[in-house]
Amino acid sequence: MDVTMIEKDPLISRFHIADELGLCPECGAAMEEKDRLREGPFTYIWLACSKIDCDGQWIQKRLNSSLVGV
Repeated sequence: MDVTMIEKDPLISRFHIADELGLCPECGAAMEEKDRLREGPFTYIWLACSKIDCDGQWIQKRLNSSLVGV
């Protein structure tokens, strides 16, 4: 897959919006943090859509800040 495909692929764009901007991949509303789990060098953050009638969810995997730059 080349860069032009990534820029034009609506599915990848939805994932980028959810991960980078914290917006629901289903409806575009703001996501709310529901849970956080620290496991090894990573923190997993579960987000859910703030709209009552939307089932949009997202999980983010982040490197723990204490390990960044090590």
